[in-house]
Amino acid sequence: MKILVTGATGFIGSHVAVHLANAGHQVVATGRNPAKVPALGSVPNLRLAHLDLKDRSDWDAAFEGCEALVHIALGWGDEASTMLAADTAASVALFEAAHIAGAKKIIYTSSTAANGEMEALNSEDRQNRPTDYYGATKAATEMFARAFAHTKGVEMQVIRPGYIFGEPVVPGSSVQADTRFRAICRAVHEGRPVKLVKHDGTQFLHADDIALVYERLLGWRARFSIHYALASGWVSWAEVAGYAMEIAGRTVPIELEDRGYAPEPYLFDVRAIERDFGLRFSNRERLRGHLRWELGRADA
Repeated sequence: MKILVTGATGFIGSHVAVHLANAGHQVVATGRNPAKVPALGSVPNLRLAHLDLKDRSDWDAAFEGCEALVHIALGWGDEASTMLAADTAASVALFEAAHIAGAKKIIYTSSTAANGEMEALNSEDRQNRPTDYYGATKAATEMFARAFAHTKGVEMQVIRPGYIFGEPVVPGSSVQADTRFRAICRAVHEGRPVKLVKHDGTQFLHADDIALVYERLLGWRARFSIHYALASGWVSWAEVAGYAMEIAGRTVPIELEDRGYAPEPYLFDVRAIERDFGLRFSNRERLRGHLRWELGRADA
């Protein structure tokens, strides 16, 4: 299958583009600056191309011959109107361009932030109650994706990632923007206290694992669907720090700031990816592997 991937020079996008290319698909890996990660261009079955959500002049050329769109790129705005224009409106226009080009499958990358206000266990079919513009733009685009599927006959799959971590997929490619892993490892390496938030954590998922979810979604035959992409196990940042100390063979104090987080975490229900794709992810060994990599950087 020939697939256009947006945001392919970013962290999640680069992992997804390389994974799909390695799986035998023909991948058009796009970004605002495709030369940002030149090593992507050496991956078999992968071609780099320019695509900017703000400039539609070269969209038709990028989509030529593509049977599917995997939309990962994010448009950003600091205010409600600019976020709406930069992300939701641009994403809907991208869906239309893909449909006109003949694509029959679109995967849209939403976020757990679309949920907004949380419950003890959050399923995919709960009502979204976003609390910020990022969550609102994701929730809004999900609604347009659902309507697009029913009016145009295109298969629309929504994936909601949580916290995705991992190493660069090719030399020079991105890691996650969050700096907490690196800060923990530097503190442990240098023998300083690790500063964290009490009861803070998440269902961490490695980038290699979310790339597999995208691959399975390409073969999922449904008019419209939503799937969370997270690990089954919740891990606190304090546990992550403990793993780093275990690997480094050094103990440092952990200083916990109390922001009023409850001891019982909010969870996302990930049974759908197990039911539909046979995927259930554990994250503890993946976390240890990533911490070894981060500690190696701290020691360099």
